Amino acid sequence: MWLDYLLRLSTPLISILLALSVPFIIVRALKNRERPNGESKGIGWQFIRYTTIATSLPIIALLALNHALTGEVGTIIAGVMGYAFGKSDEKNEG
Repeated sequence: MWLDYLLRLSTPLISILLALSVPFIIVRALKNRERPNGESKGIGWQFIRYTTIATSLPIIALLALNHALTGEVGTIIAGVMGYAFGKSDEKNEG
């Protein structure tokens, strides 16, 4: 009985933490791109891959926790991750 009450109480709390983690990840990643002299590095494919995986995991967990992870949402997230990780680095091979 108390476990059911605790789970109902903790689900919104976990949802809020997961929702707040996405902008935190993006801000931290952009802050990490800054150099000591104040300039920032360019955003390359490695950065895009990192932020894609780091932001998609809390979003997936948030949707699954609230029973909103449908086939369409899963397909879109898989497509975004497939594009980010399937894209080869742009190097001239000539």
